[in-house]
Amino acid sequence: MRLVPARFPRRLRGLTAGTLVVAVAGALVGTVFGLGAMGQAPAVFDGSAWLWSRPVAEVSRLNGDSGTVDLRQPLVDSRGHRIRVTQDDNFLLLHDLDTGRVTSVDLSRMGFSGSLAVDPGNDVTIVLAGEHATVVDRTRGLVRSLDPATLQVRGEPLQFPPPLVGGAYDTPGALWLGLPGQGPVVAVTGSGGDLAVTRTVPVAEPGHDLAVSVLDKGVLAVDRSGDAMVAVSGKETKRMKAPVKLADAVMPDRTVGDLAVVTVPPDRMAVTIEDVDAGGPVGKVTLPAGAQTAVPFAGRIYVPDEKASLVRVFDKSGNPLKPVSVPRSTGTLELLVREQHLFINAVDAPTAVVVDHEGETSVVDKYGPGAAVPDPTISPTAPPSKPSTTTGPPKPPSPSKTTSRPAPKPTTTEPSERPGAPGVPVPVTVLAGDGQVRVTWGRAATRGGAGVERYVVTWNGGRAEVAGDQLSTLVTGLTNGTEYRFRVVAQNAYGSSAPALSEPVTPVGAAPARPGAPTATVAAGRVMVSWQAVPDAGSYVVTPLRAGQAGDNPPQTVTGLSTEFEGLAPGATYTFTVVARAAVGGGASQASPPSNAVVPFTRPGRPTNVSAEQTDTDSYTVTWGAANANGRPITGYIVRAGDITREVAGGARTAAITSAAALTQVSVAAVNEAGEGAAATVEVEELPGITVTINDVLVGDDDVIVLFRVPTPGGGGVRGSATAGSQSATGCGGRGEVDGLVPETPYTVTVTATANGRSGDDEERVTTYPRGTFGNIQCDDNPANADPDFCQGGVPIFTSPGWNPGAAADHNADGYEIFAVCRAFGDTVDARPYGGKQSGHWIFKAGGHWVPWAFVYLRNGDNIDAIAQC
Repeated sequence: MRLVPARFPRRLRGLTAGTLVVAVAGALVGTVFGLGAMGQAPAVFDGSAWLWSRPVAEVSRLNGDSGTVDLRQPLVDSRGHRIRVTQDDNFLLLHDLDTGRVTSVDLSRMGFSGSLAVDPGNDVTIVLAGEHATVVDRTRGLVRSLDPATLQVRGEPLQFPPPLVGGAYDTPGALWLGLPGQGPVVAVTGSGGDLAVTRTVPVAEPGHDLAVSVLDKGVLAVDRSGDAMVAVSGKETKRMKAPVKLADAVMPDRTVGDLAVVTVPPDRMAVTIEDVDAGGPVGKVTLPAGAQTAVPFAGRIYVPDEKASLVRVFDKSGNPLKPVSVPRSTGTLELLVREQHLFINAVDAPTAVVVDHEGETSVVDKYGPGAAVPDPTISPTAPPSKPSTTTGPPKPPSPSKTTSRPAPKPTTTEPSERPGAPGVPVPVTVLAGDGQVRVTWGRAATRGGAGVERYVVTWNGGRAEVAGDQLSTLVTGLTNGTEYRFRVVAQNAYGSSAPALSEPVTPVGAAPARPGAPTATVAAGRVMVSWQAVPDAGSYVVTPLRAGQAGDNPPQTVTGLSTEFEGLAPGATYTFTVVARAAVGGGASQASPPSNAVVPFTRPGRPTNVSAEQTDTDSYTVTWGAANANGRPITGYIVRAGDITREVAGGARTAAITSAAALTQVSVAAVNEAGEGAAATVEVEELPGITVTINDVLVGDDDVIVLFRVPTPGGGGVRGSATAGSQSATGCGGRGEVDGLVPETPYTVTVTATANGRSGDDEERVTTYPRGTFGNIQCDDNPANADPDFCQGGVPIFTSPGWNPGAAADHNADGYEIFAVCRAFGDTVDARPYGGKQSGHWIFKAGGHWVPWAFVYLRNGDNIDAIAQC
């Protein structure tokens, strides 16, 4: 595919209105759409916004003026997923970022009207402007116009050099995009599906990293490779310089009002532009740690702080104002400016907050008063005590124009969640014939083991029931030339889905010839289908068949002779059929023979169970589980940590990394024929810290002996050192001796140990003793003594200078070294039978006990008078 300059985007003649696959969105279920009966269209309120609640898999319409929720709709298959909501007063688009499914809700008819699938591995955004919707694939550089009701592609796509940044409409209706590879921003406009670039403005050097935010009448672009900011408004271009470098700068996709804010997370800074159309003045605001993308509203700056469960608020000068608390918030906070209000949505909690232009707030319970907060990690299993009596299936109708087989029994598999009503069987495709219409629909999703019992098809003038395992019916007895609209609802014992709506269709007598078998070719992330032209055909309906069955990926309608499907299940086998529709009247042919079989593939999934562990000072081990191959064998894995990239071939599941710099995060991505998949990122588990424990300190007059214990984490050796004052000594084997101290002086004794690059310490306060001298215990047994084994048990020592062997505090063996601190008189002890003396002198030794001098030989010549008195 040849890339063309941004000034001349190429129209893709081969990819016409069917470039995007129209895919099942049966995840969207509900017995009622909102708080009233399904299909009843309530008034559209000004000041309302649709908000996503991840734990309950539900979108709620919050009325900003009343501070209440007036409509709700479940999206059961999207529980725990990331949903991007795009909305205006006519349509609601729900984009499941985890699966790539996009579904349209026609708010005027209150039904699900269309769906498509995009590659969930690509950076795709979908935007609305009046009667126009546009899908922007920023990864591929592809821009396509959509019918917002059916989500069918209209007109010819535009191809830009990828990647793209931005993608939002300004108030006059221009779609603004940034092209980092070439350096400009471009405005795209069009009607009826014909898109064209109407303005190109250079804003940065080619190859510079860009970020853009669309303004009310133009766009703000910032050069993240420097400090330049450019505001394009009308015919004016204002160039400004930021007070900080703009590396990693972020902005909201859309900025409403005159105040624009650029958030620079690395610097904890927000750059403000008070009158962005006029180019300033430019200021800056210091942000708290952990702050996310700042959003301006009504002259104030709102900064979500998810860890604190609140939104910080600043005036345009940077002065902090009262923050907005978001009660019960536990995770993501989304900020949306719409209909003169700021909506703060706690995606993972039941709470939302509405802020008006004066800064006044109101807290809204999205789940309803008293509703329990579900745990998103637990799926309820208990079924309801009985099926609903208000939303259950109606009584069987009188014989209709079609027949149906008996409904299958509900599935009996163990449910993983509470049973409920089926999903929406969207989209509905209608093929006109002579007095008849073939109606097909997508397979409705089910939950909790409650299968689909029937599909109810209604139209102006009729009704039919179809068994739950059937996805089409032929409605006969219709009047040629009369326009019909069809609605399909899925039902089971727990209720009815929301209705899926068809386009208008008119039965006619004439139909084109049957097309020949199409040809399918596969590429990464998509399948291309082409066929030969059929005379008198104006459009074609292309249906994917998974393992020979339709319903999982519904048809799409195109006007050319080729189309492209995204979002097909990788690894599954598909064929395709084509039906020709007449250019005049819309009569439909028989389906073509199936195409050749293909197996779609895309980039691999994220590796599972990734862990990273530090094993030594500069060594790390990374392990992971296999990633989903997604249709093609995995050829290897890429491990990234800091500046280190390691490629691991084949089926290996481990990597050893050596890095002198400390590593904090490691990511692992799988690779197959389609390329590198999404990475799984984890924090590095560091070596455990060193725990040092001082067991004892033996104090002398000018030294201390420290006895300590240190584990050896990581299997490495331990080096320890002891310090007291300015003196230190290296300790080996858990013992360190520090000398050179001053008698009668307090010291803090500290032991520091290191192992495998980790360290720890412990300390204890001691006071050295007065100047003294060392000595040794002297005790020799004699067989002639009354107690010939007395010395084997050691000489008893006491807490006071009195001889009472039965009350000894401890014993010191012959030769044991003591430090004599001071002396005093006590009981006379005769140690002569054991090689000692007879004396009433007692020695107070270091360690806090008394020993009779009779059993001690002092190293000063045994001069007891040289020892100070206690």
